[in-house]
Amino acid sequence: MNNRGIEIRRRPAERGQTIVLVAVALVSLLGMAALAIDVTTMYVARGEMQRAADAAALAGAKAFVDSGVTTDPTNVTRQGLAQTMATSVINSILTQNNVSGAAPVLVAATPDFTRPGNPQISVTLQRTNLPTFFARIWGTKLVTVTASAVAEAYNASSSQNSTGNYVPITPKCVKPLLIANKDPASTLQFVDPATGLGVAPNVIGEALTLSQGCIKAGGGTCQPANLPKNPPDPGMFVAAAIPSPNPNNLCPACQGATAFEQSIECCDFNAYSCGGTTSNANVDLGISHGQFRNRTNNGVQCLISKPSQDTLDPTNLTAGTGPASITAGSGPQSGNLVTTSNSIASLPIIDTTNPIPVTGQVRVVGFLQVFIDDVSVVGGGPTNTQIQAHVLNVVGCGNNPGAGAPVSGGGMSPIPVRLIH
Repeated sequence: MNNRGIEIRRRPAERGQTIVLVAVALVSLLGMAALAIDVTTMYVARGEMQRAADAAALAGAKAFVDSGVTTDPTNVTRQGLAQTMATSVINSILTQNNVSGAAPVLVAATPDFTRPGNPQISVTLQRTNLPTFFARIWGTKLVTVTASAVAEAYNASSSQNSTGNYVPITPKCVKPLLIANKDPASTLQFVDPATGLGVAPNVIGEALTLSQGCIKAGGGTCQPANLPKNPPDPGMFVAAAIPSPNPNNLCPACQGATAFEQSIECCDFNAYSCGGTTSNANVDLGISHGQFRNRTNNGVQCLISKPSQDTLDPTNLTAGTGPASITAGSGPQSGNLVTTSNSIASLPIIDTTNPIPVTGQVRVVGFLQVFIDDVSVVGGGPTNTQIQAHVLNVVGCGNNPGAGAPVSGGGMSPIPVRLIH
């Protein structure tokens, strides 16, 4: 009925056209919904794939560090080892980074050793069988998602030689045991203080006996005049002056009471800068011989969980044919091979070209990454602490830092790994 009381009836053709228009609208709406759902699914999968590629590249760069190729960059055998280790590690973690519920596939893991000491690895991951939900209506059942990432293991030792200056590093969790820049095996310097390049040959896997530098009997403090040798002999270490304990320290249950001992036992977050031409560390001139001995011995025992510490077989690492074999001495992996350990420690290398001054100010010229095998108190009248260790890596910084912020790469290692693409 219209407003004049006249009845209006639609013809059957008009009703059919209306139904068709409604159906077309519904199909269009369904198509847009299907597109939105599938695009969102692929967008989420693409983000998951990129995160998986980032993690894989970082794991591959970490394998470079573990292989020793960053310290021995021109060793072709060690380069092959680094590539094999990186590929193996990447494949082992793929199931930990699923993309839409399934593990991605490694398409390529390509190393780049053209930057001596600072190798890069490019990783490409892919999933070719990502299912769609609605796009299969148009015949598209599966789609492919791909992502790539590049990561670098950065050892400052070689960068100055190739670029004229180096990007500085400030690692944390470094132990306050200042090592003389002298290799006990060759009596050569670990690193050149000016260039940062390694000097001592074949140090990867080398066995070290590290001895307490201050051995004055009684209550005398560890002044430079009380050192048996000044500058310290190869393998000698002195105590670094440590500020008040950091409340953010990550410490085991066996932590001691003093800042020095806690810096050995804990991840203390006290950063050590590396290189330059000025003093950037201080020897503790107030610690006595007995305090140095006891705190070092107790701290290292706590650090490595002695007497159930992890053990190391350095045979393959020394030969450059495989990583160091680390066997867990406790915990859920006790008796099994592991890839990391509390026994791995970073120690500052100090310039011993000249004697330690009466001010105690010294210059850190690099870092020695070691696996600590054991610690004990030896000798008689006076006794001192000795640490048995094996060299894993050497980092030198030189005296010509470049501009820009220091590299930390998480701050736990003197050879940080970082994503660069």
